[in-house]
Amino acid sequence: MIQIPHTNIITTAQTELDTWQGEIDAKTTFPEKVEEAKRLWNLRNKKGNATFDEVKKMLTDMCVGARRCSYCEDSVADEVEHIHPKNIYPDKAFEWENYLYACGPCNGPKNNKFAIFRTDNDAFEDITPPRTRGYIPIEPIPGNSVLINPRVENPLEFLFLDIMGNPATFRFSELPTLNAKDKRRAEYTLKDILRLNEREYLVEAREIAFDNYLSRLSRYRTRKLVGANNTELQKIKVGIQKEAHPTVWAEMKRQYKNFPQAMQQRIPELWQLFEDIPEALTW
Repeated sequence: MIQIPHTNIITTAQTELDTWQGEIDAKTTFPEKVEEAKRLWNLRNKKGNATFDEVKKMLTDMCVGARRCSYCEDSVADEVEHIHPKNIYPDKAFEWENYLYACGPCNGPKNNKFAIFRTDNDAFEDITPPRTRGYIPIEPIPGNSVLINPRVENPLEFLFLDIMGNPATFRFSELPTLNAKDKRRAEYTLKDILRLNEREYLVEAREIAFDNYLSRLSRYRTRKLVGANNTELQKIKVGIQKEAHPTVWAEMKRQYKNFPQAMQQRIPELWQLFEDIPEALTW
């Protein structure tokens, strides 16, 4: 995962979202708010609804790659995901900042899973509602999200992707410098919720993306050396920026900057490309 660039939604759509959220907030009890959030969501989140057509357009523009899932970066993003589940936080059901575009394989298993660090004692607490018939929703205790939120946080401040191992595994791990609390956040996001290493096809896709980035960089260098015009070079650059698994690209740049000697020894082709076309480090 990488941090998603923030974009303000247009005023008319924001006004509608605020209006619908106000209808939820006007309910008296917490269970009523949860039910109203579900009802209004199912009613409004449909193709042809002008507000949600705009929401999806904006989320598409914010997507990683070419409309890839904001969590796994692999599958097509086609579901509006509530980072804070609406069944636990109905007060965020129509909050623009609580949305991102995700794929079914990520959004489905995540569903209502959620944990917090309690405000009163900072303890970890899983507040996922039970899946029992007749369960009456209970307002969650105050706390801060354990799940890393790519709308407002940089996941690479918590996670590390192995691209220079011998051999490289293309699997995520927690950064070794994290304190205990942030390590728990990384573990919870990576293993308990998104399972970014357990899905083998994602690991394989990251390795393929790595080779694709190398090929595109090499092509850029070759075309630049023979005097290609800016239009052609820009097209190659955009192709790199829209490649799947942009975390791989971000990690390639980060590890060149932080560990240049190690990269020169282990991935000399990539090291030389960055040496020859340093402008790529800003893409």
